[in-house]
Amino acid sequence: MVEILHTKRSLNNKSEMIKLKDNLLLLLITTLGFALRISAILADPFLHPWDERFHALVARNMMTNPFVPILRVNPITDNYDKFMWCCNHIWLHKQPLFMWQMALSMKIFGVSEWSMRLPSAIMGTILVLIIYRIAILLNVKKRVALLTALLLACSNFHLQLIAGIHGMDHNDVAHGFYVLASIWALFEYQKSKKWYWIILVGVFSGCAILNKWLTGLLVYLIWGVMLLLSILKREIVKKEMVLFVCSLVVCCIVFLPWQFYILHRFHDLAVYEYEFNRKHISEALEGHGGGYFYYFKYLKDLFGKFLYFCIPVGMVLSLKDKSINKKLNWGIFAAICFVFLFFSIVVKTKVDTFLFFIAPLVLLYISIALDYVIRLLGKVIKPIYITPIIFIICAIISLNPIWIKNYLSPNNIERNNRIYNANIYRNLNKYLPDSIHVVMNMNSFEDIDVMFYNKGITAYHWTLPEKDFKSFEQRKIPIAVFEPHGNYNLPDYVLKYPYLYIIKKKLKNF
Repeated sequence: MVEILHTKRSLNNKSEMIKLKDNLLLLLITTLGFALRISAILADPFLHPWDERFHALVARNMMTNPFVPILRVNPITDNYDKFMWCCNHIWLHKQPLFMWQMALSMKIFGVSEWSMRLPSAIMGTILVLIIYRIAILLNVKKRVALLTALLLACSNFHLQLIAGIHGMDHNDVAHGFYVLASIWALFEYQKSKKWYWIILVGVFSGCAILNKWLTGLLVYLIWGVMLLLSILKREIVKKEMVLFVCSLVVCCIVFLPWQFYILHRFHDLAVYEYEFNRKHISEALEGHGGGYFYYFKYLKDLFGKFLYFCIPVGMVLSLKDKSINKKLNWGIFAAICFVFLFFSIVVKTKVDTFLFFIAPLVLLYISIALDYVIRLLGKVIKPIYITPIIFIICAIISLNPIWIKNYLSPNNIERNNRIYNANIYRNLNKYLPDSIHVVMNMNSFEDIDVMFYNKGITAYHWTLPEKDFKSFEQRKIPIAVFEPHGNYNLPDYVLKYPYLYIIKKKLKNF
């Protein structure tokens, strides 16, 4: 009897040690992810083109009025297309939640690049914990869950979005966060059957829609697949279907008020933007076209060189693994396949970030395949050596330090030029008389940067047409222009403008 108790106590102690070790590893991985994300938001002291600068400026303007999304606050001419998202006044091109978050961060910490990016860094860090928890709820091995968390923590693609380097940037980070959070809430409900998880599914899904649009409903596809499997097994699903509808109602309560509001207040522009979103399916908008295999060439960027080969292997292995929760796994499996096929075959506009919101889920299957490799190698070499080696190699591949080194290199001329120009824009008040509030003749779309750094300034890249200058002269509007640089020369009608002030700083060109 004493021996049995001693054995049980030893097993309990061993189990506690393993649990402590796993928790410490998760803490280490999460800390690493946070450190990388903070480094990312501090890396570039300038606003990135496509699309960070636009998101940043609208968010800054939302600090004053969160319910009126504005790009250019005080346009001095009516000669602009209100439907042109790059150059208009009211800006409805994206749903507002991620910009509200950015505005709140800047309200707390002050207006800067890093404070504007901070919400993305925070969400990106929490995402590491969420994907770990989803993996645990899926009932995969702890090693698989930890490896999935590590791959996401070190994801170069994710870091680029958080830093604003890659297009769609904070919009896609926030959308991906809320989509994954809704899936996590669904899985927690499946485990505990607590009603409040149903509410959270709807809240998170509604928030996802308030960031990017209807792909935020992905959790209901997963839930629908799970319900279908239950029906096929002749299980009673009446209660589940009622909860499904209740959660969907909560989702609508979250995202519909903003839609009704903008349709009422900015009707023509809202209708145009809804139609523009729809056209992504039927047309290759803004030059973003591609064939059925478009996304295959970006898998290495999304998941790391060579690692993406593990995706189909991991999927097959997951279906064969009897320990994995079948309903949850089939839900994830169906969601990934649907999204990939829908955007590859149906949607005509192709952008690599369109698949980002399912990337963390795909990492699960990569990790399952890598765990299989660890087990195979463990038959030859002790797992105690193989596991850390595989973890370190995969983290390095996912992080892609060579890309980071090249990007941060002093030889990156474009980055150096952007830093140089941003420093001029940031200190514009040193070069401008107090009476001047209009600035022109910077590089294309760097007028957005000028307005972000200088509240109260209205800026225009290049210069406006001669007829506008005649109107400005009648209104005696003082205008400052940067001196000629590259192709950005000053027309005679600008040089002859009686209220002209030339800023004696030569900008760098791209």
